[in-house]
Amino acid sequence: MIILTGASLFASAQVGINTVTPEKELTVNGTMKTSGIVFKKPMEKLGADENYTFIIKSPAPENKITAYNDTFVPNSPAPINIIQFKITCDPSDKDWVNQFDTKINSKKFLVVISSFGFTQPTRTYSADWLTPVPQIFAYSSGGTWKLKADYQGFSPDASLPTGVWTLNLLVYDRSYAKEFNTTQDLRASTTGAAAAPLIK
Repeated sequence: MIILTGASLFASAQVGINTVTPEKELTVNGTMKTSGIVFKKPMEKLGADENYTFIIKSPAPENKITAYNDTFVPNSPAPINIIQFKITCDPSDKDWVNQFDTKINSKKFLVVISSFGFTQPTRTYSADWLTPVPQIFAYSSGGTWKLKADYQGFSPDASLPTGVWTLNLLVYDRSYAKEFNTTQDLRASTTGAAAAPLIK
């Protein structure tokens, strides 16, 4: 009877490292390194008073598991970042940004323009009624992300102030996102389909 009671107490014991008040069977107050870890299925939900950290894997060759917490380094990049650029155009061409270097490392981050705005109306001097269509895109060149913005063939009236583009970017950590490039040919048809799903 004594042996069984002792085994029962041991099985329900809680162990703490760097804490005298462990909350679980094993509570570690500090960092931990392990060669392997197995999670319980289903994973236990955190309590309302429990802390959490967003865990991400850095890309090769480091392949490190790192924790993201913006309270430690407020200006450090997050897995998903929102950046807004307001770019004043060249006065000689009031709506054209041929190349703006964001200095964002294109090997570490993926940039998507989520929305944009322009401060001035644009017009063409053609006799025909034409609708201006903006060319807005981000592209990687020389190791950084560049931005282009233009109403090609159009411009604000000479009497108007120089235009300002507002470009809102979503910047993803490449260890958190994938980039796919594909070229499709509809072969003189109005319908088509990918040969295989790029993601599944």
